[in-house]
Order: sequence, then structure tokens, then C-alpha cells
Amino acid sequence: MLADDPHDGELDIIAANRAGRASGLTTFTPLPRVWSPVVRTVLRVKSWFGPDRTLRRLSFIHMAYWVMVDRFPGETRRRRYSYLMFVSNFNGSWLDYIDVFSRAVPQKMVLLWGSSFGFPGPMPPRPFTDYIRGNDWHLSHYFSAYPGATATEIASALRVRRGFTDQLADPQDLDDAALVRHWRRLLTDVQRDL
Repeated sequence: MLADDPHDGELDIIAANRAGRASGLTTFTPLPRVWSPVVRTVLRVKSWFGPDRTLRRLSFIHMAYWVMVDRFPGETRRRRYSYLMFVSNFNGSWLDYIDVFSRAVPQKMVLLWGSSFGFPGPMPPRPFTDYIRGNDWHLSHYFSAYPGATATEIASALRVRRGFTDQLADPQDLDDAALVRHWRRLLTDVQRDL
């Protein structure tokens, strides 16, 4: 008889945190309270500069957000540890997503998670993936407004809609020649998005 795979329950969490092509990830990683102000400052500075340029180019990421948690709702006292909460929505494989963070921005992963208990470092990717998986939470509810579409497809559709609005806002007011010109300009402008 084969032994049970220790990751079977974790794969159930990954499957439950999915709606169509979109997946959700929520982690809580504990860190010594002494590091809380430092990590909070890093997050504040990060918010001033906006999303990381490297991560913005990864069109499969809908959003990624970090926040420090010192007290959970209903608690009157602070916990012994602070928690770094990471929330993200993305398209594609959970393992590939974590692997991209590990490889694309390893120094930023150290900056954010470096003070958390048990953080193995971003490289090699397997221990980092196991660390994130171990801190991933099953979501009670996960919703995707467009479960059949990727973030790239949604962005493309929005650019096409904006092009229609800009080029063909009032087509009834255009003569045939102008309508053809506007239509061709629209197709030229949005051809990569079709």
C-alpha cells in the first residue's frame, strides 16, 4: 500500500482558492515583534513607489498586497508575534506563480519575508514554495468577476472598449468615408488586443 502524500491536503487548499482561471493566495507569516516597525516602514516606502516594475510586466498577476497585522479582530491584546499578511490574485499555476516571485525579485522577497520565522530564502525555489504553501490559508469564499478570462485578456478588452469610445463614439454622425477611416484607425490601434 502506498503512503499518503503529505501535500494532498495542501493541494485541496490550492484547488479551493480558485475560481475559473483565477487563483487566490493568502498567507500569514509570523515574525518577531521587534521587526514589525522595520517591515511596516519597508511596506510604507514600497507603497510610495507603487507596484514593482518587474512584477507589473507579469501580466498574469491581478494584484499583490502585503500588510502587517498586530492584532486580529476581536482581540483586546496584541499577540506575541506580528504577522505579515500577503494577499494576491493571479492566473495560472500556484507553483509557477511562487516560482516567479522566487526568481524574478529574490531580493525583495528577502526584504519582505526575511525577518519571518522559518523563512528559507527565495532560492532555491522549492524550500520557498514549501514555506509559502505552509503559510497559505484556505479561503472561505473566493470570487472572480470574470472566471473565464485572464488579467491580460481583461486588460485587452478594456483597451478595445476605450478605442471604440475614442474612435467611434458617435458613428451615426460620420459619413461613410470618415467611418471607414475611424474604423481602420481603431483596428490599427487595438490589433494586438484582438
